[in-house]
Amino acid sequence: MRILNALIGLLQPLGITPSAIDPDAIEKKAKRVTGLTDLGNGMHRVGMEALRSSVDNEPMTDFGILSSTGFGVVGLTNRLRMIDHFKKHPEIADVKIEKPVFIVGFPRTGTTLLQNLLHLSEDRRALQFWELTNPIPVSDDPEKDIRRRHRKTKFHLAVANFVVPEMKFIHEVRHDSLEECWSLFIPQFSVQNWEMTNKWPEYGKFMAKHDMRPVYEEYKKYLQVIVDRVPDKKLILKCPDHLWHLDALLDVFPDACIVWTHRDPGRSIPSYCSLASLNWRLLYGEFNPKELGPYIEERFITGIERGIKVREQVGEERFLDVNFKTLLEDPIAAVNRITEYFDLTPINEAKMQAYLDRDRPDNRGKHKYSDGHYGLDSDEIRQRYKDYIARFGISVN
Repeated sequence: MRILNALIGLLQPLGITPSAIDPDAIEKKAKRVTGLTDLGNGMHRVGMEALRSSVDNEPMTDFGILSSTGFGVVGLTNRLRMIDHFKKHPEIADVKIEKPVFIVGFPRTGTTLLQNLLHLSEDRRALQFWELTNPIPVSDDPEKDIRRRHRKTKFHLAVANFVVPEMKFIHEVRHDSLEECWSLFIPQFSVQNWEMTNKWPEYGKFMAKHDMRPVYEEYKKYLQVIVDRVPDKKLILKCPDHLWHLDALLDVFPDACIVWTHRDPGRSIPSYCSLASLNWRLLYGEFNPKELGPYIEERFITGIERGIKVREQVGEERFLDVNFKTLLEDPIAAVNRITEYFDLTPINEAKMQAYLDRDRPDNRGKHKYSDGHYGLDSDEIRQRYKDYIARFGISVN
């Protein structure tokens, strides 16, 4: 990584690699890549400026600047293509996103297992990584389009796995694996988890006050494009970011089914820290891991508080809670409870059992982490989160 940062630093004076987050340069490159110019109402600029302001206050490495710029270019590339796609196919605005299921639990709470099981439904599906990162068709020929988007996604993953080989041992991502939908918020530069995974506290303050209703309306447009290609299946979406913005989500998707997974925070927070630490290392090089734990712990509390507040406003009937311990003990029963509660099509139990025997994520070996390494104490976390634990009857061990 030191060699990579040194190389990037040498290229900066030549203008080949960026030395800072530059919204104008990001827009210019995205337009050059796509050959398109219409970026819509300019909503993305608000988030871009907040991002630049936050990054300017953080000691990011040269690779961190390059990586963050790259995410921005990809996001605006998708935004340009989405706007152009709707111009060519205005009928997509009428595509309905009916009764979507949103899994909103924090990372490391069983969301991946649950998403993969629900995906086995005959009339529902979750979204694969290639769809989330490249949501807009690039060819009118469906087969050619999918090949091109697969190829692009595989290339980006190969680069990511080369730079961060440890990732596959914590959370393996493939071009066709079912993943979180936060990528669809990048075109609006309104990504909640950037505050945590990238250590951008000033950006987090912006997100706390940001009006997410128009952001979710645009997020819906990406879903409409995706559903238009596979119209016979409703959606299963997963992302902890939604927990911070359930009010906007339910405004835009009034018939949404919210599944909230819960796990002992004394376990889930240190586990998530080991994942977030990979990104912190990429963006900042050397850092004190004992700063990471308290930083994440504080922000998870905020997510819970915001989620509960909306829940109390809209009513309990919109939500179903799934305890991590219960999920692991009997995953099939947990899924059956979800489909029954929300009146969804039952899922074949033999298919679920076959998946559990073959691909169950928690069968791949234990993920090792230490709370003390990240400046945390599991018992102290449980004490701080005691109201949350009691409210949802979370098993602690």
